[in-house]
Parts: sequence; structure tokens; C-alpha cells
Amino acid sequence: MSGIEKYDVVIVGLGPAGATLSYFLGKTDLKVIGIDMVSWTQVWGKPCGDAIGAHHFEEIGLPEPRGSELRKRVDGILIYSPSEEHIVKVDGKGYMIDRGELGRRVISDAQKMGVTVRLRTQALRPYFEGNSLKGVMVRDLDKGKPYVIEAKVVVDATGNSGVIRRRLPEEWPVNEKLKSTDSNIAYREVIELEDNIERPNYIRIYLNKEIAPGGYWWFFPEGNNVVNTGLGIQGGRGYKLPTELFKEKLMNRPEFVRKVVKVYRAGGSTVPTRRPANTLVWHNFIGIGDNAFTVNPVHGGGMGYAFYSAYLASKVILRAFETGDFTAKGLWDLNLSYMRTLGSKQASLDIFRMFLQELSNEEIEFGIKNRIMDARGAYETSVTGELKANLGLLDKLAVVLRGIKKPLLLLKLAKVADYMKKAKEHYLKYPDDPTALNRWIFELNKIYENFKRDIGVTF
Repeated sequence: MSGIEKYDVVIVGLGPAGATLSYFLGKTDLKVIGIDMVSWTQVWGKPCGDAIGAHHFEEIGLPEPRGSELRKRVDGILIYSPSEEHIVKVDGKGYMIDRGELGRRVISDAQKMGVTVRLRTQALRPYFEGNSLKGVMVRDLDKGKPYVIEAKVVVDATGNSGVIRRRLPEEWPVNEKLKSTDSNIAYREVIELEDNIERPNYIRIYLNKEIAPGGYWWFFPEGNNVVNTGLGIQGGRGYKLPTELFKEKLMNRPEFVRKVVKVYRAGGSTVPTRRPANTLVWHNFIGIGDNAFTVNPVHGGGMGYAFYSAYLASKVILRAFETGDFTAKGLWDLNLSYMRTLGSKQASLDIFRMFLQELSNEEIEFGIKNRIMDARGAYETSVTGELKANLGLLDKLAVVLRGIKKPLLLLKLAKVADYMKKAKEHYLKYPDDPTALNRWIFELNKIYENFKRDIGVTF
């Protein structure tokens, strides 16, 4: 070890969560350093669909994509049934972005405000003095020299890898493991096509278990004849690899057969698709973004959730320095502000996600064809985390008895709506301090156990 450097805050990982936190902390007087093991050209390099709703920028005051950061403006989403004969259209403004360009701009803005940025720097492990977290042991990848960065607050924004979090003491509740079935494994390519794309301002999601079991496949135009396309499948259930399904299923579709001119980018990643971590903080520690499972469980979109968790974390960190309390109790307001807002929606959507993953193509087709969830219902569910479905046909038992198709599916859907409400309400009652966390987790697990039993969830 060649030395110790001292900062107020060290941010490990400068993806969407870490970079956004550095941007907001750059507006303060704190001494902040952000590190990442990638080079400047690899910033925000995780493969994804590269689509994000405009509201994610507006809600926290992060400057929207501009210039080369913006590939295309989006006017809405088209959701296709398995047969592709029925479509749910959801209007809403968004962007197709160049992740690297946007990431480099956010990091550059943070640097201009005084944040120290150090790339090609690998976080090795958390640094402890006795039982107290004091910083991070890191290594310069070019010079090979390890050293310690001490800080009052250590932020893990390393995504699904959890470089710091998973090396914290096992008894710390923030060291929470991700079940493979609570994740999606994705693969995508950015492709130039021979023909222009119809309705290029709408991104498309296709629900089909034969192509993307436990997930979906997407067709997101980046230009008039360039598309970001890929698929995500549920982990831990023995499905084929997404690369195999991509080649066997997607590339044999009429959109692509003999129409691919060039592949610009290709790659895959694993994404958490569940409720948020039980706690985002502990003593001198904060986890944000994918690291804390702050992702929309239904569609796997994580950038907006990463932005929001980082924005809230910046406020809590500043308050901790004002009070001088960096314990779990001193940082607890991050849990309260996240869990009782976006986290409650996320937990509700997690229930809906598990229900969807157990449906057959026939059942999905039935739901979309019969407009059990129309465009407004789909939008409201994604925004509020409450199931906005047409369940009026369940009001009278006589209607069911007269022979409605799939009455058991409709009855299950009513139960799902009830459990979604229970999960959301439980998060709205998130404990005021760490002493009540274990009891809250116990009650949360009971909700999930009852849901799985009543609905027949097998994972």
C-alpha cells in the first residue's frame, strides 16, 4: 500500500447512479472523489436498450440529453401480444440516448464543479479500522499501485456486481444477495437495416415466451434505419442463453432476414428485476442504482431509478455532514425518501412481474386482446405501481358463471391487484429507524410468501 488519501465522500462506480450523484454533490462544498475501472471511452458502457422517459430528467433537475447525446426523440411505446395481432399503445415522451456521450457529459460537469474523477481505478475491497468502515482499498490499473481512499461516506454504485456491498460483513443487512430468478439476462445489438423503419418514433416491446421466456424482446429505433434490438430472459430457470435465442428467434424474423447491413454494437448484461434492497444504507455506507436493486421490475429499466436514488442520496449525504452522524441512523432518511416514494411503486410492480412471468402466451394474448389492461391502464400501472385493469367483469359472480373465458385468470388478476396494494402499503410504512428493520422485513416476507402460495408462483 503506497498511501492514504482523504475525502468526504468516495463514489465507487461512475455509471448512471454514481455519475449523477457526483453531479449533485459537485454543487456542494464537500470533497468528493468518484472512481471507475473503465477508461473515458468506456464510460456508461453497459449494454442496454438505451431508452429513457423524459420525466426522469425533469423530476430531479438533471439536464436532458442534447446534441450527440440524443439519438432520437420517442413519442411512445407499442406493446405487442404474442400473436402480434393485438397492440397496446402508450403515449409518452422519451429519448433514445447515446449512453457514453451522456455519461461523459454528466461526469465532465461534475469535474468542472470540483469533483475528483479517477478512471482506470479498480476498487479492491472496503477498508475497515476495527469494525468501522473507513473507506476503500483501490488500485491504479495502469501503475498497479494499491492505496486507500478514506471517506466519511462510501457509496457503492458498481451496479449488479456490488463490488463493495458484497464484501461487507454478512451480518450487515445491506449485504443482501440477489436471487437469480429476480434477475434478467439480456443481450442486444445495434443494427443498421436496409429499409427505413415504420413509425420510428415509437419503441416496441414484444411479449412472447417462446422468444423471451420470463421477459420480452424489444425493437427500439435509433434512427430511420438503425435499431437497438435484443431480449431479456428470466435467470435461474434453465432457459436457453439470450445469445442463442437472439440468433435462433430474432434474427430469423422478417425484420432482419437478409436486411442487416451492419452491426454497430453488441453485448449483454444481467439486470436485477425485483423490489429495492431492504435497506440502501448502513454505517458509513450507501448503495444506489442497480447495486441497491433500484430498477423497474417489469421492464428492467434502471437509468431513471438510478438517477432518482442518486439525487435523494445527495440530499441525505449533505444532511449527514451537517449533523455529523454517518451511522445507519444518520443516513436512514435515504430509505424513508426512496422506499415511501419510488420504492413502494417498485415493490408493487415486483408482485406484478412475478405474476406475468408465470403466464402462458395464451393467457397474455387473452389479456391484451380483451383489453383487460388498456393503454391508459398500462401507463397508470407503470407510473403508480397500482394495477389499473378492467376488473369490473368480476363484480358479479353470475357473469363468471355464464362462461367467461379464463375465469381463473381473471380471479388471479384480482388477487394480484390486492397483493400489489399490500406491498405498496407496506413500503409506505417503512420503519422510521434501523431498530425496526428486521420486523418490517419479516412482515414483507409474509406478504410475498402468501402471494406466491395464492397465485401459484413456482420460483
